Amino acid sequence: MAGQYLGQTQNQRMEQSLTPQMLQSLKILQAPILDLQTMIREEMDQNPTLEREAPETEQTTDFDAAAREELREEREIGELTELAEWDAAFRNNREVRSRADDEQHQFMMDSIEGAESLQEHLLDQLALAGLDARERGIAEVLIGSIDDDGYLQLDIDGIMGSTPEFPEELFERIITVIQGFDPVGVGARDLKECLLLQLRHLGKENSLEAVLVRDHLDKLGAHQYEQIARAMHLQPEKIKELSAAIADLDPKPGRNFTAEKTEYVIPEISVAKKDGVWTVTQNKTPYPRLFISLKYLELLKDKTTAADTRKYIREKIAKSKFFIRSIDQRQDTIYRLACEIVRVQEDFLEEGVSGLKPLTMKQVADILEVHETTVSRACNGKYMATPQGTFEFKYFFTTGVVQADGRIISNAAIKSTLAAIVRTESNRRPLSDQRIADELSKQGIDIARRTVAKYREQLKILPARLRRQT
Repeated sequence: MAGQYLGQTQNQRMEQSLTPQMLQSLKILQAPILDLQTMIREEMDQNPTLEREAPETEQTTDFDAAAREELREEREIGELTELAEWDAAFRNNREVRSRADDEQHQFMMDSIEGAESLQEHLLDQLALAGLDARERGIAEVLIGSIDDDGYLQLDIDGIMGSTPEFPEELFERIITVIQGFDPVGVGARDLKECLLLQLRHLGKENSLEAVLVRDHLDKLGAHQYEQIARAMHLQPEKIKELSAAIADLDPKPGRNFTAEKTEYVIPEISVAKKDGVWTVTQNKTPYPRLFISLKYLELLKDKTTAADTRKYIREKIAKSKFFIRSIDQRQDTIYRLACEIVRVQEDFLEEGVSGLKPLTMKQVADILEVHETTVSRACNGKYMATPQGTFEFKYFFTTGVVQADGRIISNAAIKSTLAAIVRTESNRRPLSDQRIADELSKQGIDIARRTVAKYREQLKILPARLRRQT
């Protein structure tokens, strides 16, 4: 019998440990304003050193110096190693932050992970897909163009025109790779493809359900069971049975990764034109002014206060300071983000959706010198009031289509024009997708017929034959 040996091996790994303060700061940045107000109330309930009312006298207490002196006396320095430390003056209970402090906090916010987004979930799987650098670069572009519902919102024809070195076959192959990722159905370009991907995953690629989706989805949506039954040589009852099975599929495979929409909207930013210049104003009304309690600071300085009480006060004050600072950082990040959006989207503010320019979160992140995920978190549930209406920050981020003359027109602008064309068409002679493409071309927008069909479906506009009224 062979001998058995026990041994020890040593592996070195770098892991990021998230303190409760880091997680709280992340939640503060990502939370819509109503959720933030709830967080503030909860924090005040749990932390007596945090107050909303301004103190009666100007506070100049140097908390950090006092705390360090007491810690030296009691040899308790180690007790606060998990708490944030700042060397900052304390006036009116608001911190005067140094640039190094801000950079350290921003680095933390860029580095820590929050709730995984759909794109992050897909990128994790991409890392294991075995693609080379060129293919991976294309895949990252495609993943970045997948919307919250899980659909690919990228005009391949426009990409082909601007990057002829990448053949369409390569794009299609990489799209197929992404469509094999979880959640099932992700990366589809329309509802039909999404449902067929899910049926294939269930082993029903050649089933009656697949035939129904592939050949009769429009009629199915119009409940034309008799016509479908005749075409498929089946009874109408069987078509209804197949329809029920299709209804169990998920038409929006990405929605489980999407944060719930804010029920009530409070714009945190307003934009108006003053003296010919677009001005960004931050709405600070929803933010209560928070202060450190003078009473607890005095107790901390009082040498007769029990040691365990001073320890408790120090910990609570440090948490209060971090909480206040995180809210300040949130306001600063949202304001900087809004200023950059307004700089890029001035034409939208003047003209409406037709002036909306293509913009990605990565572009803004590079300009603001933060991580793309920080921009994504800062956009979550944040709204901007403009002369064109109130919009969520994410509305201003859209891909575009490259035109022959080098112009790039945003998808949102194209969809708006397409919808306007359909609204003015004859009910008796609705326009086909090719006719819509021709009308768009007359307005300086050149896209393929199949792109028109994709945008039409995304706008929930029926095909011409189903729009016809007799």
